[in-house]
Amino acid sequence: MINKNFTDEEIVLLLKTDGNSRYFTILAERHEKKILQKCKTYVDSDVAAEDLCQEILIKLFLKVNDFKGNSKFSTWLFSIIHNTCIDYLRKHKKDIHKVITEKMSDEVPDLIEGDEDVSEELSEIILVKLLEELTPEEKLILLLKYKEKHPIKDIQNTLNLSESAVKMRLKRAREKLNKLYATYKS
Repeated sequence: MINKNFTDEEIVLLLKTDGNSRYFTILAERHEKKILQKCKTYVDSDVAAEDLCQEILIKLFLKVNDFKGNSKFSTWLFSIIHNTCIDYLRKHKKDIHKVITEKMSDEVPDLIEGDEDVSEELSEIILVKLLEELTPEEKLILLLKYKEKHPIKDIQNTLNLSESAVKMRLKRAREKLNKLYATYKS
């Protein structure tokens, strides 16, 4: 009998060694609501979000052996959720920039340096322009770190980058955001 207090990482290890699908069922039950909630932040339709959730659970089942345990399971799962939702938006010709901009909009004022009243002063038009100037990779790394609050080590392992590469990309993305803000502000 599996202990409900086992971590996700421990359950994945059991699943890999034992192969018993009950371990996957536990993972799926644990994360299904979170996956669905994340999907709803990418798409407007509940039906589409539910379809994406099911697709992600299938991918999780098929890819769980690829999880190496170098990062938190939740970070690894988030990358599957994010990539699946972005692929869906691309296939359905949705505005990916708009979706990610909406997800990042709460975090941008905290990333702007040296201006205490950014959140009040930063208009939505400037915010959209700022985020449209960032590459999808810059948005993803900022999203993982500042919106999803994943540690550097987990981002490093999920994106297959060195720690210094993650830190440098975060630094460059923040610097770019601040430089763009300074340009739009003046």
